Amino acid sequence: MGKYGLRLTVLILVAAISLSVALGDCYVTVLHFNDSHGHLQPNRDDEGGMARIATLADEVRDWNDAHGNTTLFLNAGDILQGTALSTVYKGAPDVKCLNLMNLDAMCIGNHEFDFGQQNLSKLEALAEFPILSANIYVEATGKHLAEPFVMFTLADGTRAAAFGLTTPETVVQTLPTNVVGLKFTAPAAEATRLVAELLKQAGFIIAVTHQGYEADIELAKAVPDIDLIVGGHTHTTVEPPTKVGKTLVCQAKSYGLYLGQVDMFISGGDIARYRGFLRPIDQTIAPDPEVQAVVDKYADELEERLSEVVATTTVPLDGKREHIRARETNLGNLICDIVRDYAKADVCLWNGGGIRASIAAGPITVGDILTVLPFGNLVATKAVSGAELRKVLEFNASLQRPSGAFLQVSGLTMEISGGILGKVTVGGQPLDPSKTYTLAASEFMLAGGDGYDMLTTGAEPAYLGYSESAVVLEALREMGTVSPAVEGRIVIK
Repeated sequence: MGKYGLRLTVLILVAAISLSVALGDCYVTVLHFNDSHGHLQPNRDDEGGMARIATLADEVRDWNDAHGNTTLFLNAGDILQGTALSTVYKGAPDVKCLNLMNLDAMCIGNHEFDFGQQNLSKLEALAEFPILSANIYVEATGKHLAEPFVMFTLADGTRAAAFGLTTPETVVQTLPTNVVGLKFTAPAAEATRLVAELLKQAGFIIAVTHQGYEADIELAKAVPDIDLIVGGHTHTTVEPPTKVGKTLVCQAKSYGLYLGQVDMFISGGDIARYRGFLRPIDQTIAPDPEVQAVVDKYADELEERLSEVVATTTVPLDGKREHIRARETNLGNLICDIVRDYAKADVCLWNGGGIRASIAAGPITVGDILTVLPFGNLVATKAVSGAELRKVLEFNASLQRPSGAFLQVSGLTMEISGGILGKVTVGGQPLDPSKTYTLAASEFMLAGGDGYDMLTTGAEPAYLGYSESAVVLEALREMGTVSPAVEGRIVIK
């Protein structure tokens, strides 16, 4: 089947779509998922798991193979960044699993750059499927960084093309050194040019994108000859697919919690009928043994890697539950300072419930940090006015402590008296209600977690290049020795 093992099969569970197949007609199923972020194993609620996705994909593929239909299995990017497995092994187990799952193609997501271009090149060499992007160029040569598109043949002989698009925001969502020498062009403009060329050789066009749901809607409007957009980046639950003109737009949330499925009857290269839905990945699905073996191998080896020393602390780092959720602690200060510096933000706010343990004075290991910050939240920034920031801090002040929502902070000081917020300074100056500040926080908080619903309005968050644990690990490696203190950032009267 060649380097990428491309399958010339078709997709469905077509009982719901009843039309006889005639010349030039065929059934195609597109299976898709996105933004797995290193979640190879089921989560704490026993949801997700790459081996379960593999089982479900094989069931659909086998059914379609037996009925002469075509299955295409696509991934819309961001396989990296979010778990210990991802932080330590930098995507190798993820790609090995996708190889065993016979993935047909994947789009480069912004997080694929998080460990540098050299690591991305290693993943591309390891992959037995094409990793696509049509809008990333190497400035020195003017050539694409990756394959822009791949061709497939559907069951009726129709040629299909899938091309990739990556968000230009990548340049500000990862470290600048990770994208040095690269140029990201405007996705819609690139798609307009490319689709015009692809239509000369393909009757069915798929865009596999990592730019976000709203951007995909705009892409469908701008380039109406795209038949199907399989998207990622915004972790959006899209069920059923959104139809824009003749284009279907899909996205399957994130973290491997769903496998998206779009069953289509294609006639003359157009989607005549379709149905699309998200299939929950849960404990009712038996894991594929080959994929599970890869996951287990790396998970077992991880135990050894967790003992690696990354830094030393001269003082105990206080993450004790009743402290971190009720008052300023030196560990809260250290984490918030690191995140604020990484994000180049004015202020960092971090919910105490997201900091799960203390660290004794002495060596700090990888395992220590992954125990303190176990959730794999992505670091994000958001533009907020001083008035909006004050509302966040007022909610924090009103909490009955200890509370998981209680904030550890960097870049500001605040006074709390009797559950009421008092004086607040940012950067040493009084909080200005009319000024715009850059806030750094976890994706959990910016999605309204721990009651911070007020953070879900206003400007959209910018998701940066690393998970919380990865940011802290890399910073500690550079710092070597730390001695954080309680500084009076939070004064409770």
